[in-house]
Amino acid sequence: MEWLLIIGVMISVYMAFNIAANDIGNSVGTAVGSGSLTMRKALILGAVFEFLGALYLGNNVIKTVGSGIISADVLGSAGAFIITLAAALWITITIIKKIPISGSDAIISAVFGYGLVSVGLNNMNLNILGLVLISWVLSPLIGMVMGFGIYYLLKNAFIRKVRDIGARGRLEKVFSYLQIGSSAFAALNVGAIDIAVATGVLFYAFGGSAGFDLKLIGALGIVMGILVAGGRITDTVGRRITDLIPSRGFSAQISAASVVFIFATLGMPVSPTQTLVGTVIGVGLARGTKTIKLDVIKNIATTWIITIPACIALSIFLYLLVNLLV
Repeated sequence: MEWLLIIGVMISVYMAFNIAANDIGNSVGTAVGSGSLTMRKALILGAVFEFLGALYLGNNVIKTVGSGIISADVLGSAGAFIITLAAALWITITIIKKIPISGSDAIISAVFGYGLVSVGLNNMNLNILGLVLISWVLSPLIGMVMGFGIYYLLKNAFIRKVRDIGARGRLEKVFSYLQIGSSAFAALNVGAIDIAVATGVLFYAFGGSAGFDLKLIGALGIVMGILVAGGRITDTVGRRITDLIPSRGFSAQISAASVVFIFATLGMPVSPTQTLVGTVIGVGLARGTKTIKLDVIKNIATTWIITIPACIALSIFLYLLVNLLV
């Protein structure tokens, strides 16, 4: 079984690399889009705090991903490989297309697809699956409301009252520092989600025996993905959805980070991508619908809709292929 562990770790690192490259925009994309951080500094900040979040947070989410829907005893090591590889392959395709998706959607959909053909619906925990689906719907909606509310309050309580251009610039400078802090907080929470997506299934497939070592390897994969390939999605989230300045970026980022933190604490693998896009839309709505670039949102939404059936199909295909070859 040692060779299975080696292959599993390799797939896990591959998954961590891809999901981190996809999700880093959720941590620092708004800071780049508003000009609070350069791309290089943003990626370094995100890498450090996502690494810490991956190592020390997210155990509740790991439990949900790894054994919440399909029992780890039933899943087995082969199932863990198939699920992780199916999700990783799909995420790779979307990164090449430069469109952010949800790694959480991908891994849970792959779990569901594998479960359909291997154990059947009756042997899956549909209650947990239902709670996950509800969290996917609620997280961007709550994020949109929070993003709208926070920026609306800031705009009316502070920003509109500052008429002097110089004073307005100093106020935005304050928000730029606040945004850097909120980006670090966001990265901690995104790291907790990403490590669960990358290693959760493998963690429980091996009975948790790999423990901290598996999380460490996965966290290093996250860092590599951020530094090597994270700039592509960061540009999409930060610059292409709506025009941002520090006050708007802070409103979107702190809202998204708070929502992800709450759901991650509850063990729900919500999508940082969907949540942040929701908060950015909320901030855009607080300014007026004309500021939202609907063509970008349409492309992202289309990819989300495709992700779930695509990962289910990939997981089923890989299951059938493995059983045919073995």
